[in-house]
Amino acid sequence: MSGKRYYEAHVTMLGMPGEGRTLVERIRWKYSCIDGDANLGDGVKCYATRQFKGTLTEQQVVGLLNDAANLLAEHGHKVIRRKVEVVIFDDRSEAVQPCDGACPECHTDDLLEVA
Repeated sequence: MSGKRYYEAHVTMLGMPGEGRTLVERIRWKYSCIDGDANLGDGVKCYATRQFKGTLTEQQVVGLLNDAANLLAEHGHKVIRRKVEVVIFDDRSEAVQPCDGACPECHTDDLLEVA
């Protein structure tokens, strides 16, 4: 197998396309929206997504996910799902630049500055 193991975290929100983008990008997550989700059904779903290096613990990644989801909810966004995936194979993983937990934006204090 090729590629590196890493985590991919998602916060799913209900909303209109573009809703929440500014805050998601301020906390340095990636923003996307689709109309109709294979698992969650019809309607617009907006996502905050971030990759993390596999050297972090599951608890650290879940903590960072919860920090982001809680902040989005505190700002009025309807969070409907929090999910962390462990990516064990991705033939494009060399192009993924996951967070290693040492960058300033991963610290809870930085998230609190946005509030």
